[in-house]
Amino acid sequence: MTPLVSSPTPTFTPALKPPPGVASNPDHPASLVRLANIAIGVALPLVTIFFVLRTYVRIFIKRAWILEDVLVTFAWAGTVAYCGIMRTTMAHHGGEHAWDITTAQFHEASYWFNVASIEYGVIIGVTKLSILCLYRRVFSPHRWSWFDISIITLIVFLVGFYTSTTFVKIFECSPREKIWNNTLPGKCVEVKWILNISGGFNTVTDYLILLLPVHAVRGLQMPKAKRVLVVLAFTFGLSGPIFATVGFVVRIQKSSNKDTSWNQPEILLWGAAELASGNLCVCFPELAVLFSKHRRQRSAPRRPTSTQIKAWNESAANKGMKPGFYRYLPKSLMSTMVTSTGNESYFELQDQNHSVNITTPSEVLHHGEAPRDNVIMLQNEVKVEHHEHKN
Repeated sequence: MTPLVSSPTPTFTPALKPPPGVASNPDHPASLVRLANIAIGVALPLVTIFFVLRTYVRIFIKRAWILEDVLVTFAWAGTVAYCGIMRTTMAHHGGEHAWDITTAQFHEASYWFNVASIEYGVIIGVTKLSILCLYRRVFSPHRWSWFDISIITLIVFLVGFYTSTTFVKIFECSPREKIWNNTLPGKCVEVKWILNISGGFNTVTDYLILLLPVHAVRGLQMPKAKRVLVVLAFTFGLSGPIFATVGFVVRIQKSSNKDTSWNQPEILLWGAAELASGNLCVCFPELAVLFSKHRRQRSAPRRPTSTQIKAWNESAANKGMKPGFYRYLPKSLMSTMVTSTGNESYFELQDQNHSVNITTPSEVLHHGEAPRDNVIMLQNEVKVEHHEHKN
């Protein structure tokens, strides 16, 4: 009877020679898969829940859908896709050390990282554009003011930068296959410079975007604690700049390391955190209406009609008051502070569907004068006007 002979184990050739004191472990390699699963498990439910709530508010409560909402939808869908691509990268040996995988597996990981980095550049750009559109709608009611121009300038820089870097990432090498297979003949740009410049730009623009709401609320007549809360609501607790800074530091530290199958997917994890925080930044401010909706329904089952507003104007004129100041509390996303009995109804500022316009604040009460009947004292004063169009 012929004895059984075990077949020899195939020779393992790592894609990269391990550093001194480290042995290759192809059977049980260290992996970033667990961290990727945690990041996806936290990010996807959060951004999806808040996106659905924001969409509900925009469609069913405010009944408005503008370019900003389209960008937010695209940012959410792109973030979901990014998480899927990141997990696919991990499934193709991304997040494993190059000395624990073969050359062919190394090429797979490099290919999927390139796909993820291209998609990241597009989606992080769209996410920041949606945030700037939100800031322009909320904090910049006067078009072409210096504040409005600064937002537009930043938008132009974002579009130009992310368009150019996406193009560079797609055509990083000639031929393109050399991106993930550096044994092929051809030429490539230095990918580490692309990653470092992109990380630096992300960090700088995140802090610039952070300064916009800080500047906008600095002059509001409200307690300092409430101004801080407004800034935190519009920046998701400053998490965006923090994640961008950490991601930039990781890029700098890892850019010269040849163990790219491990280091590059590690960068993807911080990219997921940046995208998630950006999505939450643009969703949070719209959700305030959900917490006040029960008060609105209890005190005002419907919005004022044009006839009612006209009657209030006539009544106010007969009493010697300026038209436009009704027993309705004007509120905005910035949570304008008011003093009132708490029983009045309200309609929102910048409500384009109900002919409400915001103009430059004017002096209504003289300094030291007591408020008259039916006049609401606003700590952050606005003027609400209604215009009837004559046929």
